Amino acid sequence: MIFLPEQISKLNELETLVFDFIIKSPEEVQQMTIRDLASQVHVSTSTIVRLCTKLGFEGWADLKFYLKNQLKEKTPEEQHYDNMLEFNMFLRRMNTDNYQAKLNNAAQMIAKADYTVFLGLGTSGSLSEYATKYFVNTGLRSFVISDPFQAVQVQGMGNVVAVIMSVSGETEQVVNKELEFKSGGAKIISITNNEDCTVARLADHQLSYNLVNEWSKQYPLGNLTTQLPVLAILEILAHKSIDYLVKK
Repeated sequence: MIFLPEQISKLNELETLVFDFIIKSPEEVQQMTIRDLASQVHVSTSTIVRLCTKLGFEGWADLKFYLKNQLKEKTPEEQHYDNMLEFNMFLRRMNTDNYQAKLNNAAQMIAKADYTVFLGLGTSGSLSEYATKYFVNTGLRSFVISDPFQAVQVQGMGNVVAVIMSVSGETEQVVNKELEFKSGGAKIISITNNEDCTVARLADHQLSYNLVNEWSKQYPLGNLTTQLPVLAILEILAHKSIDYLVKK
């Protein structure tokens, strides 16, 4: 789906909610009336009409017809564009007061900790290693657990915060290690694609980025969901945490 950045930038908060739902669930949206969509996203039908106009369509029927024509095999260029569009939408959500409050709360937890532990597997494991280096360079005591079977001693080590990263939030080894951290008294911050998963539900504080899962066409088990939001979250947390620490 191709939408111009200048069109998206003109959307207000409610229109952005509708747009976000449309790009994530185009097949479902095609079966909806304008009233169905308004009820689903909890906005008025006039909000949807304004959204259609701002995106260059004559109305809801015109936008649905466009969506129908777009639901075909995507070229690599189109898929790349969709990933960047979703990342742009995440940045807009991240700049809302509600999400900033979540980031601030997580940063305060990290600033109060004696040290921070990062854990993830696969791509999340690579991001855990990056996060550890970034936090250490910022001035925050951190280390990474790259082996989920590695024993961890938390009790008696002071105030520990474990940042658990997982796209699905359901990986068995990650969940088991999270439970180990909790039983040792560590505080848990989860970074997952959505909050309706085991890792997030077990955490003391949840951060999610809510993107459409993308899978490799060549390798069906290959999760290609962009991790740019995770990088943004980690770097912002590092800066906010050190700011709180300096102010103490």
